[in-house]
Amino acid sequence: MANLDEFELDILKSVENEEWESKGNITERSQELQFIIKHQKKKAISIRISENDLYELKKKSLESSIPYQNLIQILIHQFTIDKIRLSI
Repeated sequence: MANLDEFELDILKSVENEEWESKGNITERSQELQFIIKHQKKKAISIRISENDLYELKKKSLESSIPYQNLIQILIHQFTIDKIRLSI
């Protein structure tokens, strides 16, 4: 716990106080997001990222059972609709 910042400690406290609710079946939600991605009009782009970032991304995609390209699409989509924020 010593390495947690104030924000992370606040989240931990809220979880321990059972203030969080499950969003339901994660597998079902994952399939829903993959369906949305598959059926949206797409534009091919090319980006350069570090080998280490790509390795870590692929590792996380395996853990999530989501192809890494779809994971990138999900991240970009969630960022564009303000579901996730970029910390610089």
